Amino acid sequence: MLLTDGSPNNEQTLQVYESGVVAVSNAETIPLTSKLWLALEEISQDVLDALLDHGTPLDPAAMMRRTIGVSDVVVTEQMRRWHALHTLAVFYRDAFNNQLNSRYAAKFNEYRELTQEARQVAYGFGIGIVKTPIPRAQQPTFGYVAGLIPATTYYVEVSWVAANGQEGAPSEETTYASPAGSLPVVTAVNAPAVAMGFNVYMGVSAEAVTLQTETPVAVGTSFTLPASGLVTGRCPGSGQTPDIYVTGGNLLRRG
Repeated sequence: MLLTDGSPNNEQTLQVYESGVVAVSNAETIPLTSKLWLALEEISQDVLDALLDHGTPLDPAAMMRRTIGVSDVVVTEQMRRWHALHTLAVFYRDAFNNQLNSRYAAKFNEYRELTQEARQVAYGFGIGIVKTPIPRAQQPTFGYVAGLIPATTYYVEVSWVAANGQEGAPSEETTYASPAGSLPVVTAVNAPAVAMGFNVYMGVSAEAVTLQTETPVAVGTSFTLPASGLVTGRCPGSGQTPDIYVTGGNLLRRG
């Protein structure tokens, strides 16, 4: 996924690092969602500063960097870990400021140090950049046409595909209850300029969502599930992988 596609982590992944974070969130009435987004905003600014600190030879989009921001930056696993740890640092900083509890201060200091280490690892690995960024698709709209399939609840995701065949991150999974005697119709909305079509992933459970389109559906048209029903294609991906990594320079000058 791209850094601008949304939060790389959620409450569940934060619990991998800190099992009691949800309980503290509830007890101190500090919403984790807002801290996930704040941490993403701060990391995005940090990455933008680092890229601006480079120059044309290192950053292929240097001349447009102030205009495009970090819209072409891929979330690597190293960056995902950095975001999770920074979220926890931000969270416990807020918890400490609320209660002035020394236990929260210790947690804040611990995660602040881990954040700095994770930041250095992420920059050491390199900032992943794609030449043709494809934003994450929004949740699709639904309809139906007459058919012979019984009433069914479908789990659906869509993703944009560019002319070069690259595919963006899939939309958040959504459900659609198709009435009896009908076939569901799926339409992707708000196509980015780079998109030439979209893929559709469907299943009757969250675990069974697979690709239903042999070729991308053209922008401005819809996908109708055939009367033969669902097929078993590949599972949804996580979006684009970097075309280039920006490393070196003065990446670690801040922090």
